[in-house]
Amino acid sequence: MAAFLKIVSGVYLVFVWLVFAMMLKTPVAASSLGGAEPVFAFLIAVALSIPAVALFAFGQVVGDVRIIRNNSRLQVDHLAAMRRYYEPTQDDRRLSA
Repeated sequence: MAAFLKIVSGVYLVFVWLVFAMMLKTPVAASSLGGAEPVFAFLIAVALSIPAVALFAFGQVVGDVRIIRNNSRLQVDHLAAMRRYYEPTQDDRRLSA
């Protein structure tokens, strides 16, 4: 799931910035903006990139939570094995009495 979210956000980012690059290559007819079209296009591309960044961060959090759950499960198994090894059993209690 985390890898899928990261891939989707990466593809979206590539698409947004490719459209921005293609927009810069095409000639623009005279407009009322006075030549500020590339600046506005850049701001639009940055604004459209924000959801992709949020999606990538969410994918990172999902992956980190999965890793934390796996590590905690391993630690519980290790702790149970240590308790089985070090805690006295019923046979040990009879021998020491």
